[in-house]
Amino acid sequence: QRAIGVISTNPAYMMNKDLEGGVYVALKGRVPCKVTGSVKKGDRLIAGNNGAAVPAVPHANDVFAIALESNGETGTKTIEVLVL
Repeated sequence: QRAIGVISTNPAYMMNKDLEGGVYVALKGRVPCKVTGSVKKGDRLIAGNNGAAVPAVPHANDVFAIALESNGETGTKTIEVLVL
């Protein structure tokens, strides 16, 4: 399944800010994103089963972001990404 954005902790623009129980979604731009697995700057990212992004396999057509930093940890962590 293709992700359309990333849940945002500090959005620049808040549409529907009076919505109760909603969350803000970053649809474009540089944002923090949870990623599972080792990731290198420039890796293409796809949605993982746990709600975090994972590095894409070659020729994946469901890429929604590009990693803007590297992190060798194999667990889940937050890195900066560019949402396409």
